[in-house]
Amino acid sequence: MSAAIDKANLLNAALDDWRTGVEGKPAEGTVKALFGWYRGHVRYLEASHRTREDYREMMAHVEAVQLKTMTFGQRRATEVNAGHADALYRYLVKERGARQGAYCMQVCRRVWNEAIRAKKVKDPNPFARMGIKMTAKKGNRANTRAEYDLFRATAREMGFQSMATAAAISFELLRRVSDVFGYILEPGDEERGFFWEDYQPGIQFAMRQGKTGDMQIIPLRGDPDPDSDDPEVRDRGPLLYPELEAELARMVRGRGHIVISEQSGKRFTEREVGRRLRAIREKAGLPTDFTMTGFRHGGATEMGDAGIYDIRPVSGHRTLQQTATYNKATQEKARSAGTARQRHIAERARKGKTG
Repeated sequence: MSAAIDKANLLNAALDDWRTGVEGKPAEGTVKALFGWYRGHVRYLEASHRTREDYREMMAHVEAVQLKTMTFGQRRATEVNAGHADALYRYLVKERGARQGAYCMQVCRRVWNEAIRAKKVKDPNPFARMGIKMTAKKGNRANTRAEYDLFRATAREMGFQSMATAAAISFELLRRVSDVFGYILEPGDEERGFFWEDYQPGIQFAMRQGKTGDMQIIPLRGDPDPDSDDPEVRDRGPLLYPELEAELARMVRGRGHIVISEQSGKRFTEREVGRRLRAIREKAGLPTDFTMTGFRHGGATEMGDAGIYDIRPVSGHRTLQQTATYNKATQEKARSAGTARQRHIAERARKGKTG
């Protein structure tokens, strides 16, 4: 009986804390207040922008879970035990799926670990040793050249030339989606991506990689071919990325970042890109596992099929997965890789016509 009374008193105290809390500020000692404390912690602040965004989202899911008399965010953090953690996990799996449920528990475990170290809550961590396995997300499927062509044609038909150009940059030059769209997530991101000032039609494309900070120059023509019937190829060499340059030529050349939203005139946000991708994918009848990241994988796969083992001169990767040594990429290697790729594309097209 006394245990029940003590429990009721604790719940009433938590409710009073919530009622008397300052508007806009969570009551001291609650789960929501603990999450707020963690968001000011050095471990949180040192994480990448994407990780911080994900953590904030998971914390919000946990806080919003409705209990009988309050939300989980209004519960006193010191009262949370293993039973509560298990029940919370089951609820979140039911409402949001296994992956997000597991991710929420992972975030809670991290928060409690830091809170225990800071003596804000007591050991043991109720979110530890829950036996949850975080299944790895299935890797992005490589988009084929046929899908790439269909996507670009559909994007143009829908008035989304920017998306067709983004697909071309990613597929042809093996670029990360974040670099293609130049997402501004952190200070300094304004300098990342592809700019009109760095593009010389039929000559070269320069860009700075967001992940490594490296500046890279990609030649857009191969070596001159004195035996060619085309005078431009004889004098200047063949174009290595004709589809890419065709998409760029369809755009109105301006200043600053190339891939910008037709609606806002500014760089895309990740959410905007997701909406555009889904609309184009649905209109084109492309599979649901077709992604923007799949363009980079598809381009890399095509280069591999062309017999190019080291794609770093084009992709900008610093290391090969198979070796720990760093072999500096050069413009000449990039030119050779592009030339070999064009031969492969032409040969495949020839076989398709004759076969």
